[in-house]
Amino acid sequence: MDNVELDVDEDTFRGEYDSSRDQPSLAVVAAVAGVSNTEPEELTPLHSAINTSALNDLFSPTGNVRQRNGCLSFSYEGFEVTVFGEGTVEISPEGNA
Repeated sequence: MDNVELDVDEDTFRGEYDSSRDQPSLAVVAAVAGVSNTEPEELTPLHSAINTSALNDLFSPTGNVRQRNGCLSFSYEGFEVTVFGEGTVEISPEGNA
């Protein structure tokens, strides 16, 4: 994930990842690290907050479907994280979501 931008009106950070190539779990770690100004390896392992295999499977392309729809939200490192099937990760400080 190269770019995470702040939506000031919603106090939410948004980042895009290539859902046909990148795993959502890695995108979440990269986004949270960027927002919190922390190295990814210094974060709590993501699997302590969510089953990373299930997260990746939920949004992985299958058969003729190149992109899955839907979203999933969970708490991680003091943030409310929402992953969208089209390749977006939204991050809000907990309590602001």
